[in-house]
Amino acid sequence: MPFKLIVSLTLLSAFTWSSLHANDILEDDLGGFDVEESVDELDGFDDASDEISADETPEIEQEESIFTLGGNVAFKTSFGYLNHEVKAHNADAQAIDYSGFNQAQTSIYLQLDAKLSDDWKMRVSGDAFYDAIYDLHPSNNYNDDTLEAYQTQLRFDDVYLQGRLTKELDLKLGRQIVVWGKSDSIRITDVINPTDNRLPGITDIEDLRLSVGMAKFDYYLGDWNFSGMLIAESRTFIEAAPRSEFFPVDKVFPRGAPDPFIELIEPSTSFDNMHYAFAANGVFSGWDLSFYGADVLDSKWYINPLTQKREVGTIQMLGSAVNIATGSWLLKSEVAYKSGVKYNSTTDAKDRLDALVGFDYMGIKDTVLSLELANKHIFDYETQMSMLVNKPDYVDMNELQTAMRATHSLANDSINITALLSMFGYSWEYGGFARLSFEYDVMDAVTANLGVVDYITGDKPFTKAISDNDRIFADITYSF
Repeated sequence: MPFKLIVSLTLLSAFTWSSLHANDILEDDLGGFDVEESVDELDGFDDASDEISADETPEIEQEESIFTLGGNVAFKTSFGYLNHEVKAHNADAQAIDYSGFNQAQTSIYLQLDAKLSDDWKMRVSGDAFYDAIYDLHPSNNYNDDTLEAYQTQLRFDDVYLQGRLTKELDLKLGRQIVVWGKSDSIRITDVINPTDNRLPGITDIEDLRLSVGMAKFDYYLGDWNFSGMLIAESRTFIEAAPRSEFFPVDKVFPRGAPDPFIELIEPSTSFDNMHYAFAANGVFSGWDLSFYGADVLDSKWYINPLTQKREVGTIQMLGSAVNIATGSWLLKSEVAYKSGVKYNSTTDAKDRLDALVGFDYMGIKDTVLSLELANKHIFDYETQMSMLVNKPDYVDMNELQTAMRATHSLANDSINITALLSMFGYSWEYGGFARLSFEYDVMDAVTANLGVVDYITGDKPFTKAISDNDRIFADITYSF
């Protein structure tokens, strides 16, 4: 077992046994945004007096605003403590060194909520960032794709109108996030929203989903909620830029990568490209059950043999997920049958069966331990899909992913410690990553985060290519 993996497991084990007391209850507070209403009771004028003293100021009734504006400002930095370089896009240029400080990002997030009536509300949110590290290293020959992906950002996030059409039927129209499944670390049935993959391993899935424009209808019947979605926006994942730190294509492609790298064709947003999804969610005493069906964009690209360009295909998915709470345990399972999955080294699309089992254990005071195991089985598998050909897929017929997580709270939840180990392969031979992070509530509205992530090498070229990207990361956030 590699030394870095031993260190990662040691940290995870030590962290797990740092709590000694049992606690059988863990409560999750879930909710959307609500506008808090406050009513000022105003006294009328004294009927017995026709004049107001010069020392008195009359109370003026003020109407409550329907709008609420919030957000945060954050500064993020990271330090690569291993020497590693990435080949520049220009063959004659010096390789780019990503060791040392490699991020100095300032970001802002704004969220405007409006309560339009008792039944309707609206949200508009967006974020922007600027990373000064690229100005601090002017000698590095960053390509345009890298600068576009990592130096600046300005975008809308959630933009929707939500309300009640009838007593049982709700509508949510606009850019939004729809979370499917029960897993916290592995995506099986969670296929609606694409993710931001620019910095893998540093952030949890819940913070990586990208909002997508759709019309979502929810119908409530007893213990069941039925959802139907018409997905109008063809939004895809955000990938690490080719020849950037997390996509060193010249190391991944054995026969050398073209320069510039293969173009990624974004699907157009049009009526012909509209997608759809359906879900049925039942919540019962001690357990819940969900069924899903979707026709959506895939979460990865493939190389089209006709155009010789990278494209994103459409998949069809039928799936189910279940949670069962018993004592200090939360048992979870997901299964998804996906058709139309396209790969680089085959001419026909494949069917795939993805399945997950796992549990959360909450029997230790202020601590949650989680284990999730997922397998992806490809039907009609072809041997060249794992071979080092010019258009490699690097996939096996069955691929196992393991995710182990431990979280612990201290000092009345003002300190939260999280350890996560995510590995690929039945004997973890394909590598993965380990992350340890500390979140501290410095004061009201100010939160600091400090952590380290170790990218563990494996038998696949991609995990080998980023195995020296290990870093210490930190950020501080002011919320308002």
